Amino acid sequence: MIAASRAVIAFLAPVAVVGDTFLGTRQQSVSLEAIEDALAQELPNTAHVRAIREELKPMYSALPKNEEGQLEATTVRYALHRYFVQKYGWYIKGLDLQGTAAMNTSSTEVMKGLAPAFIMGWFEKRLHGKGLKLDDLAIFAATLSDLIYQEGLGSLQEVYLKLDMPTEDAASEVQFEQAMRAYFAELIVGQWSHFTGPNDVGALENDAREMLAEYDDTVMWISDLRKTRDFLESSRRNPFLQEGIAWDRAAEFVRELMQHFGGLTKTECTSLKEQFQAMEAPGTGRVLLSDFYGNAQLPMHESLAYLRNLGVLEEQGMQSPRIVMANYITSVSRCYPFSSYFSICCHDECEDLMGSLEHAIAAPQATPARIAEVVSGLSSEARPAPWDIPQKLLDRLDAIAKHHNGEVPLHGRLFMQWMHHAFPQECSFPHVSGTTSPVTQDEWLERHDALEDVLAPTSDREAHSMRRPEIHAGLDALPWTEVEELVASDKPSRGSSIVGKALRAFMGLTAVVSFALPLVRASTALFQPAEKDKSSHLV
Repeated sequence: MIAASRAVIAFLAPVAVVGDTFLGTRQQSVSLEAIEDALAQELPNTAHVRAIREELKPMYSALPKNEEGQLEATTVRYALHRYFVQKYGWYIKGLDLQGTAAMNTSSTEVMKGLAPAFIMGWFEKRLHGKGLKLDDLAIFAATLSDLIYQEGLGSLQEVYLKLDMPTEDAASEVQFEQAMRAYFAELIVGQWSHFTGPNDVGALENDAREMLAEYDDTVMWISDLRKTRDFLESSRRNPFLQEGIAWDRAAEFVRELMQHFGGLTKTECTSLKEQFQAMEAPGTGRVLLSDFYGNAQLPMHESLAYLRNLGVLEEQGMQSPRIVMANYITSVSRCYPFSSYFSICCHDECEDLMGSLEHAIAAPQATPARIAEVVSGLSSEARPAPWDIPQKLLDRLDAIAKHHNGEVPLHGRLFMQWMHHAFPQECSFPHVSGTTSPVTQDEWLERHDALEDVLAPTSDREAHSMRRPEIHAGLDALPWTEVEELVASDKPSRGSSIVGKALRAFMGLTAVVSFALPLVRASTALFQPAEKDKSSHLV
């Protein structure tokens, strides 16, 4: 049963869970018809799409475009990933897929993690590979949201059926509370759940408590969220309607729950960051591995091999390796699977900084001076604005610009490395592609059958705890790799290129005319009869 579980949930409590957790009765695939229906629903430019469009607009303006002035597939995935992480804390599967999104399949279904790729392929065929405009990007985001909500509502509907609660009748508050507890418990226990009717709810919840120590606290939070919503809407509710919670209200609440669940992890993530800050070498965003293993207050102490796989360990040339705190806190190891479509992870504070920067720059690239002006006004917990950017960082910004004809691309690896140096506690160090391949705890255990968990053996923890250097390397020792990788290259649009050529031709013609006109006038004067000199009549 649950004793067979091996992985560890990073949030709320370090308790054991089983692979493929939190998938429950949710199918791993979605029909192509459902995806196309969701697209068709959003294509008429709904209010939902218009709202998302306004939210995406600042980022869209700053993203690199192709010759058509639109977004390429890689940039679309990058933009959607950032949008959902920033807005809801959703890390959606499939938004990091490499290569073309088109797929040739005779199947009527697609794995949910491939849904973004299918939608991308649909747009590329419809737009003949010209890329996505802002409206298209908003429709893409709205469609993904709809598919995610449909899954949540479908799961709740299954719970209703198992509890003999017809969706056409209003449920009592007691019934709805039981349904939500069963919904969440089944979400946790996943494929190992045995839930066929009301008599199974108690056992299902006990299994959930074994897998999530904070289960009851989470259920209380869910209940409080609903009661708060009901209170705020009480003045707008028709008092003559039947008492209870109608299916429409239940569906709206599940949507709100999915949107707000990311906030549940905030306390735990903040606590983890504070623990790292207490051990950090000031201003570096790094913690010695010896201090990490020696701190009994931390929820987990992963093995050296697993930390290497996550790309959070800095070892080269160091007596005691260091953990890069931003990389560790936002790693897949700390994520909370919530759906077949997405997981909830710690909020990436660098997204907030980048969002503010994009809003101010409103272009894919800028001069070092302009970037420095904006960044010096960005504020973080460790660097309240305004702050003076060290000369070494300014020099590196100039060096990046020299690689790119005098301007710095905002969506490249070198600039994100620069942001990591500017905000080491908030921005992760960007590894060169192919040098790391992080996996979840379950995936790691699937690769290593002999392991029972991802934790470091006591002997290893004790050995590394003794390897503490006398001097902790400072900010100047942070690694810097001269390797650039762009999300996409910003290319002048065909329209602007034609205008530019015409303008250059016009300016060239103007220069020729301005140079030739005096010559024409002079030559004309040579062939005209001389006028009588009137100056001789002046006295």
